[in-house]
Amino acid sequence: MPFSAHLKYALAAHSVTVDRPPHQPLPQNSRVMVDEIKHWSNAKNDGVAVSYFFRQYALFVSAQFDLITNHNGYFACSWQELRFDRVHNFGYNLLQTHVDSRHFLTITPENRFEAMHFILHEQTHELIAEFRKFVKISPITLWENILGSLLWFYASIEKRQPRRVAEDMEWLLDSANWQPMKTSYVQKMIGSLTLEHAVSSPLRKTCCLYKELPHFATCTFCPSPN
Repeated sequence: MPFSAHLKYALAAHSVTVDRPPHQPLPQNSRVMVDEIKHWSNAKNDGVAVSYFFRQYALFVSAQFDLITNHNGYFACSWQELRFDRVHNFGYNLLQTHVDSRHFLTITPENRFEAMHFILHEQTHELIAEFRKFVKISPITLWENILGSLLWFYASIEKRQPRRVAEDMEWLLDSANWQPMKTSYVQKMIGSLTLEHAVSSPLRKTCCLYKELPHFATCTFCPSPN
């Protein structure tokens, strides 16, 4: 069955492009990719470049959770099977994720936690580990880049789907569900805060480093604005 044109349009709003080759692709070699991201973002060092990348990649991760929640499916591919494109939007040098629709897997709501684990481990944790082979940067910074976007997604649907959000958040807060990772980074980020409180107050413990880029401002809730 062809992948829905409506879904392709919806994913484009998350900077996710389906079944189209990138025009200015980043190289697939991870070490070279870091150099290219650094040049594209005008970052002063590799750490800022990688943090910038994961702020952009967070849109793909939150789009995956949106697909699970609202369309009973997700892209079940490794991070190596994704492609990343350089795009210039809204006056900024940005990135978008390209994915093949053949990777789209339909699931039942009862099986969604397996899909969530796949996204967190295979598509996020392993990608973070790959970059950290070459770049010294805290995994907490990169996870906060990812989870800030994900928590906003859940906050946006909480009033419409309170039970679903409560179940998913309970799962995400339990470190046992993150194995073989040693901790729940959601628990580490929000602790005992409610979702509503978490997204309406300073939440991050580390700086995403956007303020180090020449064309980006300091974030509203930056823990170290100076």
